[in-house]
Parts: sequence; structure tokens; C-alpha cells
Amino acid sequence: MNEAIHVRGLRVWAHVGVYEQERLHGQWFEIAFSLGADLAATARSDDLSQGYDYGRGIAVLQAQARTIRCQTLEHYSERILDRLEECYGPIPLAVELSKCRVPVPGFNGSVAVSRRRRWG
Repeated sequence: MNEAIHVRGLRVWAHVGVYEQERLHGQWFEIAFSLGADLAATARSDDLSQGYDYGRGIAVLQAQARTIRCQTLEHYSERILDRLEECYGPIPLAVELSKCRVPVPGFNGSVAVSRRRRWG
């Protein structure tokens, strides 16, 4: 896939983590996702109905974050891909899900998983 819409920096509060306290109190995550698409029709026509409304994907992932409860980034990323597929259909999708604060003593970085569906 040569063309795509990329959304980066979507911060959401979700109840995901191995530790019960993470699932109980929640924490910040950052989501980046890509929609593989032929952008030529929208580029020529300047008509959103010819392409993908990325605002819709942002909204469904914000709503999902308010209700999801799970342990692993891998599972959460799978649920994100499921929601994006429900929203846009069976197109090439990619997601990077980052846990903004990791409960590992002495570590101040983030941890992320990267997943793809139908990306060539």
C-alpha cells in the first residue's frame, strides 16, 4: 500500500494493564493508526465521501477507551483493529498502541505494540 491516512497522538484514558490497580484506576495510552487507501479520488474531487473520515475513527477509539477492560497491550491493540475494521471495512489497517507510563521501577519510557491487518 503506497498511500495511507495516518492519525498520530491520540491520547486516551483506558483501564488496561496486568496489575489490578492499572485496570481499576486506568492510565494514559497513545494510539497511532493508519488507513491504507487509494487517496486519488478524494485528492481530485476534494469530496470526503470519496475517502475515509479519520474523525470517525478517532471518535470510535475514544468511546472504546471508556469501556475497555483487559490486561495486555496485545489484546487492546486487537480490539482497536476490530473497531477500525467495523468502521472502515476490510482495508489495510495499522496501529501502534503505547502505554505512556510503565510500572517498572527505574524506567521512565513508554512501551508500544505495533500491529497490522491486510498490509502488504
